Amino acid sequence: MAVDAQPGIVRLIRQDAPGWRPADGACPTCIGQYAMRLAARRSPTSLHTATEPHTTFPYYHLDEETALSQPQRLPDYAPITGAGVTIAFLDSGYYPHPDLAQDGVWPSDPPLWAKLGADALRRQLECAPLRLVEYVDLTDGGEEIGLHLPSLWDGAGASWHGQMTTTLAAGNGLLSGGLFRGYAPQAQLLPIKIGASNGRIPEAAILAGLRWLLRDDNWLRYNVRVVNIAVGGDYDEPWYNNLVCLAAEELSNRGVLLCAAAGNSGRRLLYAPAQAPSVLTVGGYEDANRRWSPTRPEEVAALALYHHNSGRVLAHGRWAQKPELLALGRWLPAPILPPSAVFAEVYAIGELRRVLFENRPGAAGRPAEDGLLDEWMFDVWEVVRKRMNAHKWVHPYYQHVDGTSVAVAQVSATAAQMFAANPSLTGAEVKALLLGAALPLPHHPHEQTGSGLLQPAMAVAAALRAGNGPLAGRPYSSAQPTPGELQKWVRQGRVTASEMGDPTGNGETQPVYFGHYAPDAAGVSVVGSWNGWQPGVHRLRPAGHGWHHGLFFLPPGRHAYRFWLTDSAAQRPLWRPDPENPMRLEGGYGEDHSLVEVS
Repeated sequence: MAVDAQPGIVRLIRQDAPGWRPADGACPTCIGQYAMRLAARRSPTSLHTATEPHTTFPYYHLDEETALSQPQRLPDYAPITGAGVTIAFLDSGYYPHPDLAQDGVWPSDPPLWAKLGADALRRQLECAPLRLVEYVDLTDGGEEIGLHLPSLWDGAGASWHGQMTTTLAAGNGLLSGGLFRGYAPQAQLLPIKIGASNGRIPEAAILAGLRWLLRDDNWLRYNVRVVNIAVGGDYDEPWYNNLVCLAAEELSNRGVLLCAAAGNSGRRLLYAPAQAPSVLTVGGYEDANRRWSPTRPEEVAALALYHHNSGRVLAHGRWAQKPELLALGRWLPAPILPPSAVFAEVYAIGELRRVLFENRPGAAGRPAEDGLLDEWMFDVWEVVRKRMNAHKWVHPYYQHVDGTSVAVAQVSATAAQMFAANPSLTGAEVKALLLGAALPLPHHPHEQTGSGLLQPAMAVAAALRAGNGPLAGRPYSSAQPTPGELQKWVRQGRVTASEMGDPTGNGETQPVYFGHYAPDAAGVSVVGSWNGWQPGVHRLRPAGHGWHHGLFFLPPGRHAYRFWLTDSAAQRPLWRPDPENPMRLEGGYGEDHSLVEVS
């Protein structure tokens, strides 16, 4: 099988086998061993100060000098993409970036865009199927509607912020080969441009955006279930005296979930609509661009807080603390504006960096003692690094971004997934499920953390099981039931009596329940370290509503696994980690393996 391994893994394999290519394939066990070697070589402290000039982001291995993606930081429920749900955005401007394409296919290569110019690029973008259901321009007190409007295509400075929020929430990562995707890569978008033509966004402009959604039930017309607000008002006043907050409450009462950024000043102060009781106010945390697991307390304790605003509001006779939820607030990859001069420069920087990197002493194919490039490489590297830092480079088409505007986009995207998973939910119910699934951060003050850290995968899993959800009453995947629970599951029809027999007959194995939500799959198998990663050995049986499940007895130990999906419409089978299991193990691929520990 061809290998979609991480670049650092590919380089390690080529050091041992110079003629090897990813198309030649390799077994998952072998790739996993190389992943362990790569992990062992990571520095315990960041290498960003090991270069001069320093990089603007931390990293821990020379072959991993980039920013981790959203799913690598906070794993999501990837099978659910937000399809059929619209997220409305209130922001200063937008641009129809290719990461917002409908089908993930683009008619030309990005390196050509700088040569084409802004007008030619626009003609290509207009011919491509985008996921923008409409575009609304409310700047300077006016109102214009249509995807043809010049303000959507001008690429002005104010356009970047809205491009950032929309692609962080719903980008498919097209220009990164899918790596830097958002959590809702098939959600529909309704961008609403608010503010003044000089780029300032007064509180009255936020009110205009909310009132437009309320007027004539425009929110319902475009199937808006989530509103993302990454801007704040002007006044510090109680929410019940603030027109923006009152409009937000009215929209919330209609079943829409409003998600607002808490602000970035680090003060005990909230501006509208962040202090509205029903609005989900989002702060940020920092992970130092390092892999971590919610199942390891020492790694959770190392997470730091972003300098977000906070406060409390009085609602229904009780004080509520805000922000209520945190999401990643630093070093998130976001696309650069394609029609900008920065886009062309950053791409050129990336190409020059690649050539220098591949020809450095000690690189694959070059002996470590070969210092022929040393005399001039330092001078070139210094110039390249300064330009990389100026644009916060992490990829030829992406830069790293920070702020509570970044954090709130992740929460809005997860909410869109939850509505797609269970359309019967209201905004208030989705908010409650998000907070219920959050990871507490007890080492930080509660007034700064609220319920804790966003857990996208577990929130969506909860939505699938809430109310009339398709998986109501189903156990979570990777559960290890007790004998009493097994008997109950048999009575409830969750498993069959034939699945309950220990194949060893001596009690040396333990039952593990696996399930995967895949409505479009023709068949699903569990492949893992215990069965040699062989599809079809442990098949899951369809249980209705897109759920495939099975009970298998595994020997004691740590077992890496994935689900293997076959679909007549797919060109090749898919294999996915278990979104309902927070335990992960680096396997060397774009996504980590899932991990189950059997005692």
